[in-house]
Amino acid sequence: MLYNIIKYMKTHQKRSVALILAVLSIALSTVFWSQIFKNFVPPTANVIPAGELENEQRTASGGAIAAPRLQGHNVSSRPLSPLMPSMHFAASATSASTGRGSAASRADDRQMRDELQQWEIREAYSLSIPSLTIRAPAFMPSRRYWDAHDWETLERQMQVGLLYGVVAYPNAVAPDDRGSIVIAGHSSPPNDRARDSSFGTVFATLPDIEIGERIVLRTSRATVQYTVVETMIVPAGDTSILLSQQGESVLKLITCYPVGSTKDRFVVIAKKVAL
Repeated sequence: MLYNIIKYMKTHQKRSVALILAVLSIALSTVFWSQIFKNFVPPTANVIPAGELENEQRTASGGAIAAPRLQGHNVSSRPLSPLMPSMHFAASATSASTGRGSAASRADDRQMRDELQQWEIREAYSLSIPSLTIRAPAFMPSRRYWDAHDWETLERQMQVGLLYGVVAYPNAVAPDDRGSIVIAGHSSPPNDRARDSSFGTVFATLPDIEIGERIVLRTSRATVQYTVVETMIVPAGDTSILLSQQGESVLKLITCYPVGSTKDRFVVIAKKVAL
C-alpha cells in the first residue's frame, strides 16, 4: 500500500518524504548510539574550580580551611603507643581574631588533649608566682613509669607535659597533705617543639625569685599558698631533691640552670602557709 502511495506521488512530494525519513533516521540513530556510549563509558567526575573548593572548605570548617596535620616527622598511619608520642604539627594562625586563627586554636586543643591522654597526663592544678608574673597549668603524669623505675620513659612522659605547662613528679602529694610536690618547668627550650610552645621559657625568670615570696597552687577544691624559704643550685644528676618530706607540706620548683643550658638545676623550696 505504501508503495502505491509513493508511486502516484509527485516528484517534489517524494523528495519531501525522503527528507523527513532521513531526518527521523538520523535522530533515531543519534539516540541509539548515545545510549550505547553511556553504558560503556564511566561518567566524568565533577571538577570544582579552586576558588569554589576553597569556599566549600571554609564553610565546612567554620570559616577557615582546616590545616593538614602530620603524625611524627613522616606521614604514617601506624598506630601510636605510649613509647611513641604523637607529634602533630598544626599550621600556626596569623591572627587569633580571624576564622583561620580559631580553627588552628581548635586543632591545637585537640592535639593537646589527645597527646596528654595518650601519655596518661592530667591537669592537676594551676601554678602562679605573682612576683615573677608566672602562671601556668601544672600537669601530673601517671605513676606507671615512676613505679616501674623506667626513668627514660618517665622523662619522655614529662617532656610531653612540659610542652603545655609545668609538670609535677608523679610521687607528689595533694597540696593540702603533708609531703612534697616537686614541679619542673623549662627555663629555655631544649628542642624545636618546646621552642614553639608557649611554655618553653616559663621558668626563665625563676632564678630571680627571693626568699619570702609567695607561690600559689590552685585546685578545683582549694587554693594553697607557699612561702619561699630557700633556693639552691644542684648538679643535674642530684636526685635527692625528689625525696619527700613527710613531716610538713613542701613545694619544690626545678628548672635547668644557667638559663640556656642543662648543666645544673636551680631549685626553689617553699613551705605551705598556715591560714
